[in-house]
Amino acid sequence: MSLCRALGLVLPTSVTSISYRYGVLFGTFLTISCAPGQEPAAIHLVDRFPGATVENAVPASEAPPTAEWSFDEDSTGGWRAIHGIEGLAVRDGRLVARTGEASILAAPGPENPDPDDFFHALEIEMRVSSGTRLGLGFDSAMELDVEEIVDWVEESSYEDFNVELQPGKEFRTYTLTTANALFASSYPLSTIRHILIRPTDAAGAEFEIASIRLISLREHLASIPSGVAWQGLGDVFRETVVSRSPERITWELDLPSKPYLDLAVGTVDSAPLTFRVEAEVDGSSQELLRRTISTPQQWNPVPVDLAELAGRRVALSLVLESDQEGSPGFWGSPVVRNRAGRPGMTESSAAREAVVGSEENPPQGVILVIADTLRRDHLQPYGYKRPNAPVLSELAREGVLFRDAIAQGTWTKVSVSSIVTSLYPTTHGIQDMPDRLPEAVTTLAEAYRSAGYATFATSSIPFTGKLSNLHQGVEVLHESTSMPEFDHSGSKTSRTYVDRLLEWIESHDEVPFFALLHVFDPHSPFEPYHPYETLFLEPDELEAHREQMEEVKEFIESEFMRSEALPSSKEIAKAGIDEATYVARERAWYDASIRAMDVEIGRLLERLDHLGLTEDTLIAFVSDHGEEFLEHGNHFHGLHTYGEMLNVPLMLWWPGRLPAGVEVEPTVQTIDLMPTLLELSRLPVPERVQGQSLLPLLSKGQAQALGWISRPAFAERANAPAAFENEDTHKLESRAMVYEGWKLIHNVSRPEGWPEYELYDHRQDPLNLKDVAAEHQEIVERMARELESWHETALEARLETEESTVDLSQEEIEKLRSLGYLQ
Repeated sequence: MSLCRALGLVLPTSVTSISYRYGVLFGTFLTISCAPGQEPAAIHLVDRFPGATVENAVPASEAPPTAEWSFDEDSTGGWRAIHGIEGLAVRDGRLVARTGEASILAAPGPENPDPDDFFHALEIEMRVSSGTRLGLGFDSAMELDVEEIVDWVEESSYEDFNVELQPGKEFRTYTLTTANALFASSYPLSTIRHILIRPTDAAGAEFEIASIRLISLREHLASIPSGVAWQGLGDVFRETVVSRSPERITWELDLPSKPYLDLAVGTVDSAPLTFRVEAEVDGSSQELLRRTISTPQQWNPVPVDLAELAGRRVALSLVLESDQEGSPGFWGSPVVRNRAGRPGMTESSAAREAVVGSEENPPQGVILVIADTLRRDHLQPYGYKRPNAPVLSELAREGVLFRDAIAQGTWTKVSVSSIVTSLYPTTHGIQDMPDRLPEAVTTLAEAYRSAGYATFATSSIPFTGKLSNLHQGVEVLHESTSMPEFDHSGSKTSRTYVDRLLEWIESHDEVPFFALLHVFDPHSPFEPYHPYETLFLEPDELEAHREQMEEVKEFIESEFMRSEALPSSKEIAKAGIDEATYVARERAWYDASIRAMDVEIGRLLERLDHLGLTEDTLIAFVSDHGEEFLEHGNHFHGLHTYGEMLNVPLMLWWPGRLPAGVEVEPTVQTIDLMPTLLELSRLPVPERVQGQSLLPLLSKGQAQALGWISRPAFAERANAPAAFENEDTHKLESRAMVYEGWKLIHNVSRPEGWPEYELYDHRQDPLNLKDVAAEHQEIVERMARELESWHETALEARLETEESTVDLSQEEIEKLRSLGYLQ
């Protein structure tokens, strides 16, 4: 058996489903293989865990509950009705009542919580007569503000955690974990001062609760055997092997020619814990690492050089030691990497050869930069006059600029999911806050991880990480909650995240790597950090704008928009503030935030050059969506499918490989990015992708001959009550199609007064300010038929979560659940 095949880098060519099974992509058109004499790039110990041996195993134990309520006596156990609940009482050992509108139960949080411990789950055994959803929330205030809580529940359709109810006469146990969370990825126990339960979203329902139990992370870890999990420390998450002292976990491995163990370790306990790495060869054992950790909730990188063991068969052991048996330790992202290895590759395509030439090697590094909330008409390469992006301008001059890229979604959770899966929102199923990507969908990170690339990602808002299942294939993920406290807006993330990315690249500069850098700087609040706040505003204008922001807040109805001083046109008029001046100052801050982000991208390019990686790194730059500045009467994004939402920048840069200074005119989609990057990297493109490679467009007049198909670009805006306020009254479901210079919008469901169809001259009216549908009815009718046909096709391709596990064994399902891919 070849070393390449032994390490699982040869993939099947004909499998009917796409699944992530122990790090292997199924359902691809092509076969990843190693060329003769080529060594693989990585051995993932997480994927090999089923074949590992565990010595000195500590049996799972039932830890004392963090907090538990039963109702055997005539007492509610501290639970009280704070709104919309009638007749709360204990009867026959059960907490019973009838719900009204916005019903809420509340109880104090756990007493004397461990400051180093976190919430893991809440179990509720109950039955309810009607309703669709059970909700859970936490409050950190010393005193519960009942009025504020009631307002929140009445305005929101969802709580912090939500799970589907099964109403009826039977008692059922519902478990709400961070997998059911709407927005935050972790909750320290010390911040949970009040527990809030919404037993059902139905009024007039009767419920009975037999018991409630709050389970902490430490309690959970004690109750499960050692194994693979998706674990976070300081809200930086890693694929992790979890073990407990004094366990020894051993893998039998054939090491490649230039190996090292890529590893980080950490603990949730304050007591000292010693991590040891040992290797045994031909009966002789040696200790390669001994590291004692006493600070909890942080990862400690501890790479281990294996050069002296190169080319040999070894028994590699991870050992934990502590004074307290059962102390948990995390072995984060344990991968044997090979400095002499190359990623698995397919045959180079004709389009790739036409563009890149005879260069056979894929890029060593691939970096996808997603700049949140960045409309392309605010960038110099697209004709913007203000000098806010000199680095991106240089990137465009040295690379490829796509002049008309269309995003498939109008807000981050939807659009980023499309970018990293090459699927339309209707197909991948993420349209509102609670939605999660089915595990069978292949992400860009999974494709690179399967080929042996180290993978890394940053998430600038919770729903671009684990809460949307977008961590699939990512070995190291920095969630937004890992960011430190700033003295400026938390939306300005590029400086911190570029620092972290540079540190990670420097530790992986000799192996293939893929990084997704999601930065948030253009997003509101628009005010940039110092010294950029006066870059395009004079000091007196700065103070005047801050004063007007406070003035206009009194007239803004939406609580969220009020918090960020984002008025509608009607609200700014009521405030008596000049709209043009207000928006001009906002745009000045928006542009300055873009400039601050541009500087950080420059630092990234500078470090790549210092490391000698410039010509070996492929960079893609794209935005997920744009931003409205009252063009259609509102601020923000996600509200409709007009041009300021969907017209985004897209650039590719690979010096010496991709042609410099090329500008692509045809309309393209952001879902085209994934197949393009994979083709350039000589990796198989998953069968289900709905985008197409952009490489034929980079050839000289050979696009159609190389497989380019001219087709419409599509975008969607679904009704999303959990994400946006006033969805019950706004109720806009909109689909858009751009083709042959026209843009059709179909407002499938719409507020009163909105037309069903709108038509715009896409080239001359990119912001969609003049509807010409009445003048071109034949075009509207033709495009409407095409738009409806596309939607039916996208809907037929949708893969529901339960369908995605149909071909998996129970062992595989448990593996996916341990990594957080399944609930």
